[in-house]
Amino acid sequence: MNSNWNKNRMRGGNNRGRGYGRGRGSGGFWPQRGFRGSRGYNRGGDRSNYDKINFDGNNYNQQWTHKEKRTTPSKKLSEKDIGVTEYLSEHEGFNGIIKSRYSDFQVSEINEEGEVAKLTDLSPPEPPADIEVMEDEDLLNKYNLEILPMDTWDNINKISIATDNSVEPVKIDVTGMSKEDRTKIHDTVKKAFGESVVGSTITENDKKFVVFDKYRKGVRIDTRVKWVWPGEYVRFVLYKENCDTMVAAQRLAERLRLNIRPSMVGYAGTKDRRAKTAQWFSLRKVDPRKVAAAGRELRDIRVGNYRFSDRNLRLGMLSGNVFRICLRNVTASDECITRACDLLRRNGFVNYYGLQRFGSRLDMPTYEIGKRLLRADLGEVRASNNN
Repeated sequence: MNSNWNKNRMRGGNNRGRGYGRGRGSGGFWPQRGFRGSRGYNRGGDRSNYDKINFDGNNYNQQWTHKEKRTTPSKKLSEKDIGVTEYLSEHEGFNGIIKSRYSDFQVSEINEEGEVAKLTDLSPPEPPADIEVMEDEDLLNKYNLEILPMDTWDNINKISIATDNSVEPVKIDVTGMSKEDRTKIHDTVKKAFGESVVGSTITENDKKFVVFDKYRKGVRIDTRVKWVWPGEYVRFVLYKENCDTMVAAQRLAERLRLNIRPSMVGYAGTKDRRAKTAQWFSLRKVDPRKVAAAGRELRDIRVGNYRFSDRNLRLGMLSGNVFRICLRNVTASDECITRACDLLRRNGFVNYYGLQRFGSRLDMPTYEIGKRLLRADLGEVRASNNN
């Protein structure tokens, strides 16, 4: 075998075989080491030409250039810098650590009726008893003459008992009827004949018809499920740990597997991620038993306390939140802590917007940019961003 083929035609193209031109240093040839290089042409051999293809150490890619490390930490805003300075009570203060663990911060939503969201019952409600059709040989008791006339019922019955496809479908003109009235026709026929008759709504020449035909392979079955619950929306308490509200909505929608987008899940407010929280959620015409089954498959999320409403939850549909906060490593006497809690309960506190809203970076004072935006000083805003 030609040794040149073995040297230049090995895997990877010219001068790319293992062990050729891959040694350390300029132009090395280490056949015993067999270093694998990155893909490319003429990777081995003399490295003095790398600068010709823009592979010198400084210019080949600007994002990999060396950046000087900060020798001092960046300065941060303090609460005093943003005006958080005043207290409503006068007493000896003390220090402690807040939110050392996510379980140290617990939030429960208060709905518009003043009820605090508490997860106390995981079981879904039982569906209300539907009105069953009397199984009677007398057709007058089986058919609802307030919905359809007797001759129409007779024609549908002929379809049901037919042994072949010789009977024509029954077509009922429902032009001008509301959707609720058309649904009543479908539900009544389904109760009377079960799955032996298939119903559908069609449009012909700007007219609507409800058509009933005998069930056979290839005929579309009406798979719509009648909503039997007392409200259009099911509401429930969602309890989560160390999870964002929007992430919880996304995970629940994925588990339901009903082509429900996270935006279709209603809630009144977003709760802290690093906390234990309980809040109300809502879904439109989703069986609560399916919601409960989906909740059992989720980690750190539980759902329960189901109820029904005709309104979907939107952001802002709440009256507040209840907070339970744990402070750790408190450096104060029991008397000092007791007095501080008594004064807090009696006088309350100034509800400041804190660093969570203003940001903590001194080199990017977002509150100053906000003031300039309110004054419509867009030039100063751009200057601040450039600085």
